[in-house]
Amino acid sequence: MKSGSTSISSTSPALLHLDQKDVTKENFVYLYEKNYQKDSSFYTQESIDEYLDLFINFKLKVAEAEALGYDTLDAFKNEYKMYIEQLEEPYLTESVFNDSLVKQAYERQKEEVRASHILINCKPDAIPEDTLKAYNKALEVLDKYKNGEQFPQLAFEFSEDPSAKQNKGDLGYFTSLQMVYPFEEAAYNTKIGDVAGPIRTQFGYHLLYIKDKRTRYGTLQAQHIMIKSSIRNSPEDQKAHKTKIFAIYDSLQNGGDWDQLCNTFSEDKRTSTKKGILPPVSEVRFPPAFLKGIESVNKVGDIAKPIQTDFGWHIIRLYRKEPVKPYDVMYPSLVKKVKRDSRSSTSKEQFIQKLKNDNHFVPNDENKTIAFSQFDSTLLEGKWSLKESTPTKIKKKTLFTIDGKKVMNNDFFVYVSDEQKRTSIDSLEEVLEQYYERFVNQTLIEVEREKLPTKYPEFAHLSQEYKDGLLLFRVMEDSVWNKATSDPELLKEFYTKNIDHYQYEDRVEVDFYNTGNKELENETIVMLDSGYYKVFPSDISSLYFKKGSSYLYKTTVGDLNNITNVLNKDANLFVEFDIQMPKNSGTVLKKNRIKKISAFLEKEKIDLSKIKFVESEGSEAVNVQFYSTLTSNYIPVKNRMSNLSVNFETGVYTKEDLPHADQINFKVGRYIFQEGNRYIIADVKTFLPKGPKPFDVSKGAVIADYQQEIEKQWLSDLHKKHEVIIDSTILQSLYNHKKTM
Repeated sequence: MKSGSTSISSTSPALLHLDQKDVTKENFVYLYEKNYQKDSSFYTQESIDEYLDLFINFKLKVAEAEALGYDTLDAFKNEYKMYIEQLEEPYLTESVFNDSLVKQAYERQKEEVRASHILINCKPDAIPEDTLKAYNKALEVLDKYKNGEQFPQLAFEFSEDPSAKQNKGDLGYFTSLQMVYPFEEAAYNTKIGDVAGPIRTQFGYHLLYIKDKRTRYGTLQAQHIMIKSSIRNSPEDQKAHKTKIFAIYDSLQNGGDWDQLCNTFSEDKRTSTKKGILPPVSEVRFPPAFLKGIESVNKVGDIAKPIQTDFGWHIIRLYRKEPVKPYDVMYPSLVKKVKRDSRSSTSKEQFIQKLKNDNHFVPNDENKTIAFSQFDSTLLEGKWSLKESTPTKIKKKTLFTIDGKKVMNNDFFVYVSDEQKRTSIDSLEEVLEQYYERFVNQTLIEVEREKLPTKYPEFAHLSQEYKDGLLLFRVMEDSVWNKATSDPELLKEFYTKNIDHYQYEDRVEVDFYNTGNKELENETIVMLDSGYYKVFPSDISSLYFKKGSSYLYKTTVGDLNNITNVLNKDANLFVEFDIQMPKNSGTVLKKNRIKKISAFLEKEKIDLSKIKFVESEGSEAVNVQFYSTLTSNYIPVKNRMSNLSVNFETGVYTKEDLPHADQINFKVGRYIFQEGNRYIIADVKTFLPKGPKPFDVSKGAVIADYQQEIEKQWLSDLHKKHEVIIDSTILQSLYNHKKTM
């Protein structure tokens, strides 16, 4: 059987006859159990009948695809072949023999090793002289350690791992599958306090000092609140980021709600709406500083002090801390990791030996010697060809047998002729042994490939499922999906005909202001009502006037010049002068001060609309306050001035998805309420009544509905075109099952 062919057991009775072709009970049961295994109605007559209808429709579509010749197209064949090769791969590599390595990796998952290392670089393909040089250098450093020098200092001086200059070789704690296999082997097989090495890996030679070993938690998972910060930010911004994260931390220490603070302020948008939950430590390479933060908390729910990484500032909370899961639970993920890991190469020879045993491989050493005698030194140049004078009886001699099937010398000659390449190896015998080994391995794997559909029913089912799926996709694309989008006029006609299906519900447009205290809530309300808010672009808070005088002294002129500069820099600002006078005092001084201030600013070409005067009772003073009319900048301005101050969200909501629905009436208005330690303003700006959605808005739903209508008619035609006969006896046998077959 060639790669790509499949076989469902011919011994299974036929549940259906579709165009006189059998569809087996086994095929139905496989797909049924795959779809219904978690359903409480499993193997009831109702659920079987329901799925049988879907199954027949599915098979009809596949039959139509085959009738149209989709399975003969090169594009289909290539795609299907590519999938089958991927499906075959786990069965045809040493991964099937890796259970012992998986078990070893699992046992090591229960323990963490803390180690330091010294690396002497040496490439995997280094010439012997360079390899020996690196090895001897590692031995020299090892001698220094044995003579009393400290390992951290030796790592700092001699290690060619760049990180050693910062960590003095300390790699922290690690477990299995986190280091290359030879390194891991040495780490787990060396006692605490001992040094192993030199150890050869793909990176070079290592000296390995074991600092500690400890029991590992299988699931160690944290939450975090993050404020982004980078060395590229200005010093002022970096300081503000630090201040903000510590303000959040203080709030948590004083009873603040984690979920609310995370949702409101965390700048990791992937996790902020999910309580800040991060993947388990074992699945992600977290920065060392972050790992230390996790290790600093012991109990679930404990919160660590803010720590800084290259990404910013983090508050870490311990979310889960559980022992290593049972072997059968971890097995699937460990298999994948072991397969990718360098350790998998250690089982290749064992896998090939297993194939030899299973398939009764019998070599013929005498005929192998005869075959090898037909080669000469031209093979080393990649230019060998079999002599025409080679006797047929030599070609037909049996090189080896697999399951009694003969593989002849000539098969080997053809293989070598096709695969030969120039080599730097001088020994013809050595090169021939390599070709022979590869030829045997390839032949064994091909034999195993042919057996897959009968040896592994799951493989046969998956192959058939994917073939049917590919055909289904192609025929659906041409017969349904593309038809629904190819004619815009028909699509709009369908939309108009079914306009009742494309209606908006009643909705409201709402702005939410989430503020940190009552004072800020009031300030936000004033901003919403007035269209402006306090800002502090200057440190000028009052103007100096001598008591009873309106004369502009030098300091007063300087302050007015400063005010002029501020107003000229930002067109959105205006300034308010509060002219305070004692109760029942005269108005002349008040008017003169207003006149002097106005005249000065008008002379400086300041727009008078940017100047406001108010009068109030108080000690004789002129207070200064700036306001901005750029309300869109209100949130960032307030958050720069006061950490944890305001968060803003806006959206259009139905009754069902309206946040804080218990606090808000579904109509225009302002709603003010408190949740926890946050003060919230909900400004319902617009009520949007029911009505038809425009075509452009509804287009996605219209296409989906139109596709359903086309498919319904198409299926009706397929039922008329193709003959389907159900075997009632076989169907009844399915009804009689009360559990998985």
